[in-house]
Amino acid sequence: MERARKDLSEIHSRLFDHRPIIQADIRYFVREFEEKRGFREQRGLESVNNLIVELNDQTLPKTKEAMSGGIPSVLARLQAANHIMSRIQQREQEADQNDQLRASRVRRKAEWEAFVNEQHRKGAEAEEEHAKAAEWLKEQYAVMEKDLVKFRTF
Repeated sequence: MERARKDLSEIHSRLFDHRPIIQADIRYFVREFEEKRGFREQRGLESVNNLIVELNDQTLPKTKEAMSGGIPSVLARLQAANHIMSRIQQREQEADQNDQLRASRVRRKAEWEAFVNEQHRKGAEAEEEHAKAAEWLKEQYAVMEKDLVKFRTF
């Protein structure tokens, strides 16, 4: 029993106790950064810090000054361009509306001409039918008059 517990403890420490491996990695990491590399990283960080300080103290104010001087003129030009573009767009819309109105007028004119032609055709048909009916009535009256003359002689 004691031996099994000892074996179990040894198996447990090999499987779950990673301290020796981690300690070796930590030692390697410390040796790599402290001994081999020396102060290279520190010098790199200091140069980056100096660059940031220079950017904040010199470049940033110059850039702000240049931007504050140029932005109003750029903004004014953009507003003028926007105004011109809106006028062009308005003219194009008016031209489109005028084109639509012209097309509508042409369509209505064609419809009106078709309507007038149809009315003339129907009127001509009505005149022709009236003329036929009038001729038929004349013939009927002529026949009736002949018949009437026959009856008067008796």
